[in-house]
Amino acid sequence: MNVDELSSHTDAFTDFSAEPFAFLASVAEDIRWYQGDIVFEEDQQADTFYVITAGRIGLELTAAARPPIVIQTLGPGDLLGLSWLFPPYRWNWRARATVDTTAIAFDAMAARERLSEHAELQHEMCALVAQQALKRLHGSRTQLLNLYETGPQ
Repeated sequence: MNVDELSSHTDAFTDFSAEPFAFLASVAEDIRWYQGDIVFEEDQQADTFYVITAGRIGLELTAAARPPIVIQTLGPGDLLGLSWLFPPYRWNWRARATVDTTAIAFDAMAARERLSEHAELQHEMCALVAQQALKRLHGSRTQLLNLYETGPQ
């Protein structure tokens, strides 16, 4: 994938300088899931991260003997997968395509290696992931409030 293609799908990397952005494009590939496909399972190795280009992915909370609860739904331009950046590099949620979905997949292992060598990229990526984590936290809070408001009385 080239830089122009990557920038046309998301503004997530708008604050990145040219060299780190070009590196990310070099470790990216297009991917597709169909409605109902599991993208990743909780506690699996987090070796990829994604930018959704079309469709929707539900982040699910799973518990034994209960159906999964969708905590948040991500869509085009959203970063999917934050756990790849933090040891022990394991997913904290299940992610499932709620409709047919396309994304750009990034090799997290290559990105982590590059981050360890380039402080500028490390700073830019950590800022992006922190921003996305805050957005998720607020979204999850809203979803949980809605769940309790409309739940059994």
